Amino acid sequence: GLSGTSRLTDYCASKFAAVGFDESLRLELKRLGHPIRTTVVCPYYIDTGMFRGVKTRFSWLLPILDPVYVTFRILDAIEKDRARLIMPRFVVSVLMIKFLPAPLFDAIMGFFGVSRSMDEFKGR
Repeated sequence: GLSGTSRLTDYCASKFAAVGFDESLRLELKRLGHPIRTTVVCPYYIDTGMFRGVKTRFSWLLPILDPVYVTFRILDAIEKDRARLIMPRFVVSVLMIKFLPAPLFDAIMGFFGVSRSMDEFKGR
């Protein structure tokens, strides 16, 4: 839920909702003094049948993630009481460029191939 992707409007909307829900819940729990903590997970594409055929322009920066690797990273983040887990780390840069004018943001996302990542999609 950090950036939109063409051909995934409904999917991205649900992920944005999950991030917003987590943020609101975390703040509410903290304000009420509850010891419960949350961890929101924001991975790039995970190599499952759901995303078969997805391509990434710079696989060394934005690799399609291995499900086992993601599982271990999630468990580690929960054990370390991290509020957010963003994978791969390069995706954090999306948060920084969101404040740029929309045409510039769109151009950067286009350069990294985000808008074309679903062109060869064959998944479920």
